[in-house]
Amino acid sequence: MKNLMSCLMLSAFIVSCSPKKEYEAVNENASLPEKFDFNAMNLKVVTSSINHKKQTMMTLYGNPSALNELKGNSGKDESKERILTLITWSQKGDPYWYGAKIPDHLLSVEVIKSEKPFAEKSEIQYQKYEGKDLKKVDAESTDRVHTILSMKPSIMP
Repeated sequence: MKNLMSCLMLSAFIVSCSPKKEYEAVNENASLPEKFDFNAMNLKVVTSSINHKKQTMMTLYGNPSALNELKGNSGKDESKERILTLITWSQKGDPYWYGAKIPDHLLSVEVIKSEKPFAEKSEIQYQKYEGKDLKKVDAESTDRVHTILSMKPSIMP
């Protein structure tokens, strides 16, 4: 009986062992390529959202001039360029937190730039990049600019 219990415990231990997965400190699939130089843009989070049907998540970033305009303080930054950047990722389950979702593959980056306030709707430049390497693509800007500008910002101090 003692041998049987020992064998069962040893079997349970062996079966429960699995190759240990390394902790992924950086989500490489979701990372922006270095050549995009995202950090140099000095952007802060404006808002984020999840599309459950498409299984995507996106975050809208803006520079200080764009943030001031979105907060209704555009008078101070009349001469500064406004930049809004919308980054979209596919989703995957978080392997470290049951039920949570995290970004998976980088799908697109959309950039809106304007020297004048966005409310004037003049001279707004739109660029779209797709895929892991962020290749520039030709895209219709009218609807996307309107969609991005209509995204409601999170409460900001």
